Order: sequence, then structure tokens, then C-alpha cells
Amino acid sequence: MNNEKHSLRRRDALQLLGALALSPAAVVAAPGFPEKPIRLILPFSAGSSTDFLSRLVAEQLGRQLKQPVIVDNKPGAAGVIGTQMLARSSPDGYTIGLVSLATLAMVPPTLKDPPYDALRDFAPLSSIASTDLVLVAGPRAHGKTLAEFIDWARTQKEPLFLGTLGAGTTGHLTGFLFGQAAKVKFEPVHFKSFSDLMPAMISGSVDVTVVAPSQILPFVREGKLRGLAITGPSRFAALPDVPTFKEAGFPDMQFTTWLGLAAPARTPTDIVQTLSAEIIKVANSPAVRAKLEEGGFRMIASTREEFTATIRKDVATWSELVKTSGFKV
Repeated sequence: MNNEKHSLRRRDALQLLGALALSPAAVVAAPGFPEKPIRLILPFSAGSSTDFLSRLVAEQLGRQLKQPVIVDNKPGAAGVIGTQMLARSSPDGYTIGLVSLATLAMVPPTLKDPPYDALRDFAPLSSIASTDLVLVAGPRAHGKTLAEFIDWARTQKEPLFLGTLGAGTTGHLTGFLFGQAAKVKFEPVHFKSFSDLMPAMISGSVDVTVVAPSQILPFVREGKLRGLAITGPSRFAALPDVPTFKEAGFPDMQFTTWLGLAAPARTPTDIVQTLSAEIIKVANSPAVRAKLEEGGFRMIASTREEFTATIRKDVATWSELVKTSGFKV
């Protein structure tokens, strides 16, 4: 009888170990990681400012790891599609992805049933950079300054058209919040890509948009568009005549958007530590830093613990802000 009980306990233990071995949490780091190319999911389209950043980071990270890091663009639904793919990827270290203030903190609270949990479904690796957003006016919109634009906009009987890169995106939510603060009504018009949005802006069929400063710099310099205000704490060096929202009388519109890399939750700790350390080296690389700063980014390399704390704080902040604003996609 004792032998039978011992046999049953042993069998149960072996079955439990077998089940654990098949579970995602039990994936262990392979010796000599990485042994094959790494996939970097980018939840935005090719040619975007985030595409530029991701490819630059992937190239340098691949050199350091001595394995290619391949950028895989998976745009759609304001970044939700690609971010969901990252959350559902195998937690073995061979799939990482770009995450942002938008995809983890701003967009999920606008959705009735978010397909991922920003705090539970990812293993943050490191932040990389931050960027501001700029409110831009097209040729149909009047006013050289933000105050003049607001005065004109309030006289319009019909809502102004706000061009966005998708429902629930950073530009959409920022434009909505500014409209509330300035008592100006915007009607969102969503475009699939920046290259689709720009012709509509330049032709005047769309009145305003909110994008990264580096994206609209050539159009402002050519006089086709006008920058009205920037969300950051200081003016953008390449657009010195464009004031911050705080300078223009809207201090609550001051914020920056961060970008970083994450792995799926349950990725082995030693792999997470390796990737985090290498990504920090990338962000601190003088060559990478110079190119990204030329593109309008600020480098903000952080430890995974610091990045996790930032995500947690901003998820709470933006969840409350979206709730109180009444914003809906």
C-alpha cells in the first residue's frame, strides 16, 4: 500500500513537472542567446517616424547581439493590432516590439474591450526616446498664432476637420483634448498613413492635425503648413517660432510621448536582462543618439524597472484623463 501511494505521488509529481515544462512561464533561456534572428514588431506603418527610429535601433542592436534584428511592420487600429501580436507572441526572447505612451496608456482606455493588458501582458525592456507633438494648421485655417486660430475657429458654424492617423491615436486624442480646452469643435477624419494625410492637409480639405514635429518640418519650412503650438516642455529647435502650449496659455496640454521596447510577459528573466542591457547601450550610442536627435527625438534610455514604473504611472494618468474627458472612438 505504501509503495502504491509512493508511486502515485511520484506519478503526480512527474505529470505536474511535465505540465510546467509546457507552460509559457517555464521557458528557459537558451545558452548563448541569441542563436537566431530576433523579430521586432512595429505596430505602425513603414515610412513613419517610429519606423525610422525602430530600424535605426534594430540595426545597432543586431550588431551588438551579432544576430539580425528584423523590423516587422504590423500597423492598424492605432497600433493595437501589432501590440496585440506582441502580447501573444512566444515568450522566448526572439520577438520584441515597440511600445509607446499611445499603445499602452492612451489607446486602451478608449476601447470597450482592450485586447491586451498594458501592466500584465508585457515585460518592459527599456525606454528609448521621447518626442513632442505639434498642432499644425493647413491653408484653409486662419490665424498665424494659436490665439488667432482659436478666435477664427470659434466663429465657424461647422466643425473644423481634424486629420488623424486613426481613431484613438495620439493625434486624435490630443486634438480632442485641445478642442475641449479651447472650446473649438473638431470633426475627426481618419487616414491610414501619414502619406495619405499630408495631401489632404496641404490642399486644405483638412484643417488641422497633430503629429510629431519632425514629420511636418519640410512642409512648414516650405510655407505649406503652419505650426501653432507644441506639447513639449520647451520649443522644438528646428521650429523655434512655434510656442509650447504652456506658453500659449494651455499648461494642461504639456506632455511628451515616450517610445520603448518590450517583450511578451513571462519571457525568462535572464533574457530580459540581456536585452534590456543591450538596448540601453543602443540608446546611449553616440551615432544612434545623433541620428535620432536630428529626427526630433530625445533619448531617454532607462532600466527596465524605471520603464515599468513610467508605464504604470502613465496608464493610471491617461485612464483617468480619458474617463473624465468623455473621449470616445
